[in-house]
Amino acid sequence: MDRFRALLSRCRPELAIVVVPLLAILVLQYVSSRRLAEVEVIARQTAIAQYLESVAAGVRRTYEDAAKEMLDVPGDALVAREFDKVVQHFAQTDTSTARMLFAAALDECLCRTRYYDPATGEIRVGAEDDLEAVVLRASTLLYMRKMLPLDRTRLYVDEADPKNRVVYRFVTASASERIGMVGFVIDLDRLEHEYLPGAVADGMDLLAEDVRDNLIVRVTDATGRAVVANHDEPGQDDLLKGRFDFVFRDWELSVRSRYTGASQVLASNAFTSWVLTVLMSVAVLGGVFLTWRAAGRERRLARIRNAFVANVSHELRTPVASLAVFGEFLRRGRVRKPERVVEYGRRIEHESDRLRHLIDNVLDFARIESVETRYHPEETVIEDVVTAAINTVDARRERDGFTISVNWLDTMLPFVHIDAQAMTQVFVNLLDNAMKYSGRSRRVQVDVFRCEDHVGVRVADFGIGIAPDDHERIFRHFYRATVAVDNGVHGTGLGLAIARHVVLAHGGSITVDSGLGRGASFVVRVPVASAPSRTSHDASNAVKSVRISASAEA
Repeated sequence: MDRFRALLSRCRPELAIVVVPLLAILVLQYVSSRRLAEVEVIARQTAIAQYLESVAAGVRRTYEDAAKEMLDVPGDALVAREFDKVVQHFAQTDTSTARMLFAAALDECLCRTRYYDPATGEIRVGAEDDLEAVVLRASTLLYMRKMLPLDRTRLYVDEADPKNRVVYRFVTASASERIGMVGFVIDLDRLEHEYLPGAVADGMDLLAEDVRDNLIVRVTDATGRAVVANHDEPGQDDLLKGRFDFVFRDWELSVRSRYTGASQVLASNAFTSWVLTVLMSVAVLGGVFLTWRAAGRERRLARIRNAFVANVSHELRTPVASLAVFGEFLRRGRVRKPERVVEYGRRIEHESDRLRHLIDNVLDFARIESVETRYHPEETVIEDVVTAAINTVDARRERDGFTISVNWLDTMLPFVHIDAQAMTQVFVNLLDNAMKYSGRSRRVQVDVFRCEDHVGVRVADFGIGIAPDDHERIFRHFYRATVAVDNGVHGTGLGLAIARHVVLAHGGSITVDSGLGRGASFVVRVPVASAPSRTSHDASNAVKSVRISASAEA
């Protein structure tokens, strides 16, 4: 939590610059998405309303066209009361929409009516009582309008009897002379099973596919009976209604949503748009954060790189200056005593080893970074590797007055499968750090032991120690512990990084146990070789030789 707060405090201006516009965009996008969803719902409802109008218009067009064709009876046939010509006209037209047709000729106060059955092609004088009642009402209207001008082309509809819905027109010889009338009774059975389902299905082409699949279309009569329905589900509550405007004016045409209602569509579309906007904003914030983090990393790397160059320059400058001074003394003959020549030669050798150790670390790091490091492991005794590392730092140990104590905790150490040169460099780095960070202490302790299927080497000092927060960071490239910087101890920050890389490459591990003011203890563990264990005779000889070397060093 503290680290997060520190991060927020560092990047507060950058966050404000990015977050405030994004919040404004989110609010505007939310408002815009709501309006867009509302417009989409309105457009959807408008399309459905147009669909209802198209269905009603299709039904109207079907019966108007049929009436114009079937009821175009010649006036002279009615004047002469030649009903056989009327039959001939009916027989030559499409009467599929009619259950019964009729023709009435006006004769003074009488109206002579004939009924034509399209199923049989016969014409007769009488019909069902209900139908005759409908025709009687129409003929009464003809008499009532005797003194009024009539529109010859107008079609009249009588739906007083729902079972006998009649479409008819008046036949006139002139604007004032009435001759009679012709009409037909609508075939309701064919309407319900053929024309109306076709009109409902044909109008669907006006709708989008997702809207089309979500609609329940019903046509109900005056009693509420479903005459036509494309689905049996009850559907949602968003009901849109329409009416037929020619015939079946007492019927209702309705549409409702099958799965999702208009309000649900509105909410779903707004939510989808909002989620996409939020995801986009999160992606933008993530990109900004990653960019900011990469830029911060580059800045940190630049600082670390600059510090590394400064530290390496200092580390190089010291041995080079020493070599130059000692070499100049020897060249000019200022040192003549043999013991002084030997001392200067030892110092030159020490500074050369120090310079070589620094150069080796830099080169090892370069190889690690370029993934070109190749190790050549072979079966080796760990005692030889530890002894070689101690001998490598012997000049510095002697110059700075250190004592290196080596404890062989096991006398039967097995072979290890390692690259002896690379592992020697690991222990050299650990020993060099132990002496570098020992502070006033001049003692370093090395313990060699076996731990199950690993061989361990512990290098411990009794100096300034390492803070617990730095235990993981000290193995990073170029990183130097805060306590080391505060105490003015120079270094490149590469030794432990190289050591960890080498140990991990050998299948081992390296850990640290330390605290401020109580020294540091580094433990390296490498797996034992699969070859047979060394004999007691070989092990005792190896231990004896190492002990002698360690005693001499001590």
